[in-house]
Amino acid sequence: MKDYDLLIARLRRQIAEATEQLKQLEAERAAYEEQRRRRSAYLSSREILDLLAARHGRMGSMATIKRWADEGHLGAVIDEREAFPLLTGKQGNKRFLYPREDVFRFLYEKGLLTPAYDVLDRVRITRRTQQEWAVVISAELAVDRFLYTVQVESSGEVVSRIPEADLLPPEHPASRLPVS
Repeated sequence: MKDYDLLIARLRRQIAEATEQLKQLEAERAAYEEQRRRRSAYLSSREILDLLAARHGRMGSMATIKRWADEGHLGAVIDEREAFPLLTGKQGNKRFLYPREDVFRFLYEKGLLTPAYDVLDRVRITRRTQQEWAVVISAELAVDRFLYTVQVESSGEVVSRIPEADLLPPEHPASRLPVS
C-alpha cells in the first residue's frame, strides 16, 4: 500500500523548490535584460572601429581610441565587467565602454561620422505600406543616429524625423517595388 501522505509531502517539497528556483531564474533574467538595455547605451573600442569602417570605409586603431578616451573626447569610461557582470563572457583584457551619445557627437564633430545621404539625394521611403520617392532636405545627428527631413515627390509633403534605417537608396533591391 502506498504512503500517500509521504508522496504528497515529497511532491509539495519539490513544487516549493521548483517555485523558488523559478523565482530566482526570473529575477536573474530580469537583471540580465536590464543590463542588456543599459549596455546598449555604450560602445566598446571594437564597436567604434567597426562603426568607422562601416561608415567611412577606413580602419582605425585601438591606440587611437585609447588616445581619444585619455583626452576625454569619448566621455566617461567604464569597465564592462564591473558595470555589466551578467553580460561578460569574454576572457582576457579589460573591456572599456564609452557612452554612445558622446562617441557619436565626437565622431560627428571630427568629421568621421557623416549621414549616409546628403541634401538633395533621392531616396525611397515606405509609408502606409507603399514606397515613395523623396528628396532629402536635411539630416541631423540625434543622440546616436541620423534623422532626416525629406520631401515626398508625388505630394510635396515634408516628412520630418525619419531614421536613416527607414530610407533606401534608389539602387537598393527593395526600392524596385512599384511606386504609387
